[in-house]
Amino acid sequence: MSKKLQYSATIVLILLLSGTQGFAKGGGGKSYVRDGVYYSDIQLPFRLEQQQIEALDSGVTLSFQLDFSIVDVRSWRIDRDIGTLSQAYSIRLNAFTGRYSITNLNIGTKFALSSTQEVESFLSEIKNIPLVDDSILDIERNYSVIMQASITAEGISQWIKTLSFWRQNLDTEFETIEWMLLD
Repeated sequence: MSKKLQYSATIVLILLLSGTQGFAKGGGGKSYVRDGVYYSDIQLPFRLEQQQIEALDSGVTLSFQLDFSIVDVRSWRIDRDIGTLSQAYSIRLNAFTGRYSITNLNIGTKFALSSTQEVESFLSEIKNIPLVDDSILDIERNYSVIMQASITAEGISQWIKTLSFWRQNLDTEFETIEWMLLD
C-alpha cells in the first residue's frame, strides 16, 4: 500500500471517528408527526458518575429529568415560547432483588435492569416522547426543540448538601440539546 493511500485512509478514519464521537458526546434529537402529535426520539450521553452509583447502592434514589421547550423561531423578532414539557424518571436499587428500577414518573411504567451499564444504555436513547399536538402549531413557521437534562439526588436534606459542599456533588447537568421540530 502506498504512503499516500495510507495517509488518506488514516485521515478518513479520523474524520469518521471524530464525527461519531461528537454526536455521542453531545447527544441529539429528531422529531416526527404521528396521529396529529409531534414525538421526539433523543440520544443523550447518559453516564452515571462513580459517586452516583455508590449513592444508588446505598439506597439513594436518583431523579432523571428531561425538560423540553418548543420555541417559535422568528428571524426579525424575539423567539416565542410555545410550551414546555417535562419527562421524569426515578432510578433506584431494589435491595431485595439487586436490580435497578427505572420508573417513568409521567406514565408510571417500570423497568428492572441488572446493571448500571444497562441503566445508562436504557436512558441514553429514549424514543416516542410526545411533545405537542399539531393543532396548536402553524405549519408555515419554524419551530425548535430545546432540551435540558439533569440528574438529581432525591431525599437528601439541604443541610447535608451544605455539609458536603466541598465533596463531589451527586447532581449532574447535561449540555443543552437543540433541534428543529421538523426539517
